[in-house]
Amino acid sequence: MKVNNPFILTGYVSSEYFCDRREETRKILSAVENNRNLTLFSIRRIGKTGLIEHAFHNLQRQKKYNLIYLDILPTSDLKDFINVFAKAVISGLETKPEQFFNKIGELFSSIRPTVSFDPITGIPNIQFNLETDKEVSQTLEKIFKYIKKQKKRIVIAIDEFQQIVNYPEKNVEATLRANVQSTNNATFIFSGSHKHILLSMFGKYGRPFYQSTELLHLEKIEYERYKKFIGSKFEKGKKRIKDEHIDRILKITRNHTYYVQFFCNRLYGLPFKSITDEIIGKTLLDILQENVSVYINYRNLLTSFQWNLLEAIAKEGSAKKLLSKEFIKTHSLTAASSVQTALAALLNKEMIYKEDNYYFIYDVFFERWLERI
Repeated sequence: MKVNNPFILTGYVSSEYFCDRREETRKILSAVENNRNLTLFSIRRIGKTGLIEHAFHNLQRQKKYNLIYLDILPTSDLKDFINVFAKAVISGLETKPEQFFNKIGELFSSIRPTVSFDPITGIPNIQFNLETDKEVSQTLEKIFKYIKKQKKRIVIAIDEFQQIVNYPEKNVEATLRANVQSTNNATFIFSGSHKHILLSMFGKYGRPFYQSTELLHLEKIEYERYKKFIGSKFEKGKKRIKDEHIDRILKITRNHTYYVQFFCNRLYGLPFKSITDEIIGKTLLDILQENVSVYINYRNLLTSFQWNLLEAIAKEGSAKKLLSKEFIKTHSLTAASSVQTALAALLNKEMIYKEDNYYFIYDVFFERWLERI
C-alpha cells in the first residue's frame, strides 16, 4: 500500500514505513515460535502497539497462526474485560458474520448476549449482561475453552494489561493466570505502559503471574537508525533535508517515537522541496500554538506548586535529585516535603515519568511550550 506521507501516526501500513525494531521483532517472533508468553513494556507513545502489529505482519505471512489483538485500557472491571476479550477472540477466529453469530449462539446460549453493529465501521459488537460471579467465571471459562479447541496455534496480544489491577473483583490475576496457563495452544503477549506495575505483576514473588513470561523492555529507537530512516523517506519523496536538520528534529522530539513521527509528518506535508532551520522553527511554533488551549487546561488541573514543579522539570530537560537543596533553590520551590508531594501527584496524573533516576515530562511538545514561558 502506497501512502502520501511516509511518517505514519496511527495504525500499521507495512514494513516499509516501520523503523528498525529488528531485535525486538526477532525476540517476539522467537517467543511465539517457541510458545513462550511475553510481557512487553515501555513508556507511552514509544511504539508498543506498532511493534505488535509489525510482529503480527511477519507472523501472518507464515500462515501458521490466528492473530488476536485487544486493548483493555477502556475496561473498568472483569465484565468489561470479558466483553472486549470475547469480541476480539470470536471476530478473530470467525471471519464471516454468519459464523460470528452462530458461534455466539453456540457458546453463550444460556446467558443470551446482546449483539449489535458499530454504526460507523459495521463491525459486530457483543455485550454480555453478566449479573453473578458464577456467570462471569463460566463465561470466561467458555471463551478459553473455545480457544483451546482451535487446531491452528493462536497468538493473543492484550494491550495495557496493567489495567486489570484496577478491577474491583477479587483474584482477577489468579483467575486469568489459571486460564492462560491451561491454554497450551496459545501464546500470550501482555503489553503495557506502566513499567512498575507490570514488573510487580510479573516479577514479584507471590503474584499469580510471577516469572510466567519473558520480559521485553522497549526503549527508544536507536538514534542513527532513526536518523537514517528519516533521511531516506525525505529523499524518496524528493525533499532535501540535511543531517543537521534531522539532528535538530530528534533533539526537539527527544527521539520519542510518536513526537518524531508527528513532527516529520508535518514537515513532509509542507509544500517545500528543501527543509530549513526556519521551516523547522515555524513548524514547532505552529504545533505549540495549536495546543495552547490543551496546555492551559493542564494548568487548570494542577495546583500552583505542581505547575511550578512541571516548569522546573521542563527547564532542566531531564531532572534528577528533585529533593536536593540545589534543585529546590534553583527553581524557588520551598520545602522538600512539598516537592515530594507534588512529584507523587504528577506521576499519578501521568504528567511525568521516571527513567534511570531522571524525570521527564511525557508530552514533549508541552515541555517545549513550558520552556518558552
